[in-house]
Amino acid sequence: MTEVCKDIDQGLAALNRKIDAQNQRIRELERKQQQCCEGNQGDGNADLSQILKRLKKAETDILELGGVLKSVIDDLKDLLDAATEHSETANQSQGIFSAIIDFFVDE
Repeated sequence: MTEVCKDIDQGLAALNRKIDAQNQRIRELERKQQQCCEGNQGDGNADLSQILKRLKKAETDILELGGVLKSVIDDLKDLLDAATEHSETANQSQGIFSAIIDFFVDE
């Protein structure tokens, strides 16, 4: 059971690292956008190609993160299902062994 918990903890840690990385990238984009906007106030002919390029990349990264999140959630569900199945099997085995021991102890 502790092995399953370790796997879940590792999955959650990986998910947190991905979320933190995406948040950092978004903060950086916001900072650069703010710098760009401050530097181009009043300039109606500003070149937005770099911002649009970064925005497109951010959109792609966010969609990719959604896929990663779905994968992690699916993996966690599989781990929890396996842990539940293992627990049920262990309980059944314990019942069988208890019955055998009781049989020999009562004899």
